[in-house]
Amino acid sequence: MNYFAYSVRGLLTAVFLSAVVGKVGRAGAFSAFADSLRPLAAVSGPAVRAVALAVVAVESAVCLALILPYTPATLAGLLAATVLLAVFTVVIARSVGRGTTVRCRCFGRSAAPPGRAHVVRNGLLASVAGAGAVAEVTGPAGGLDPGLAAVAWCAGAVAGGLVTVAEDLVSLFRPAAPSTTE
Repeated sequence: MNYFAYSVRGLLTAVFLSAVVGKVGRAGAFSAFADSLRPLAAVSGPAVRAVALAVVAVESAVCLALILPYTPATLAGLLAATVLLAVFTVVIARSVGRGTTVRCRCFGRSAAPPGRAHVVRNGLLASVAGAGAVAEVTGPAGGLDPGLAAVAWCAGAVAGGLVTVAEDLVSLFRPAAPSTTE
């Protein structure tokens, strides 16, 4: 394992932890997430709740696998993150192509419908997760400074936190809509 793999683990842990908390961390959040899947994933009936539960379960399992100091678990977490993010990318790309305007519940709170930026974000995250898996397998075994590994993990977690609030940060720099009361 190398420092890059540690930073990827930190980034993905922050992203998936934020996603899980956003989907189950407050009253009504899980139901809102499940409801958002109907037009996004073209599922209906009892399958909606099952898919929503599966997504939250896999996201939670990824978080756990990425913090465990056991290489097979870490590799499984990185591969699961890669697959999950690739699926999210495809689902959102299809949704954008169909013109779906449901609110994005990726992190539980966005008011914006999924767009090209979500597709790009998830595609990049899937690529980073895949690169992290490769680094996990091909990186040097042992010999890492624990302090530097912790710094790499924390730097990745900060980057992951920024990814989760990117829409909010971008909205700070958008021009304000003109007031209709003037």
